[in-house]
Amino acid sequence: MKKVGNKVIVIGSPGSGKSTFSKKLAKMLKLPLIHLDKEYWNSGWAQTPKEEWREKQEEFIKGDKWIIDGNYGSTMDIRLKEADTIVCFNLSRTICLFRAFKRYISNINKVRDDMAEGCKENFDFEFAKYIWDFPKSFGERNLKIINENSNKKIIIFKKRNDANNFIKSL
Repeated sequence: MKKVGNKVIVIGSPGSGKSTFSKKLAKMLKLPLIHLDKEYWNSGWAQTPKEEWREKQEEFIKGDKWIIDGNYGSTMDIRLKEADTIVCFNLSRTICLFRAFKRYISNINKVRDDMAEGCKENFDFEFAKYIWDFPKSFGERNLKIINENSNKKIIIFKKRNDANNFIKSL
């Protein structure tokens, strides 16, 4: 039995390891990878307008195979209607906060390959608060989404090693 399908969404807090996992999974399964942060943000951290963002999402899901990495709750419904697999990172906020800060330190003044051109790595109080509040603000919503989509393949990681072991098992 296949562990994941051909249309995979990867959700969870910033700093949880979504993008790293998605890159590894895409490489192993030879699936196209879409990083939502890279598609949503424009140079200088300018947001994509709401209608254009929804249209982009509709285009992303037209493919027969894909991995879409990122949350963006306002358009989650678009991705969910076509996804056959939901991967959810449900790590502690302390770990996510630490990992996001560590990522910032190692990428100061750089643009990561999973981010849009002109969006240098940043870390500020607002972002730290978003990560800290994620379990209550968005994590519960993610778990609700999973419960409402029990007909799909569901994979939940509560520890980073769970994700690494999953990749090794493929």
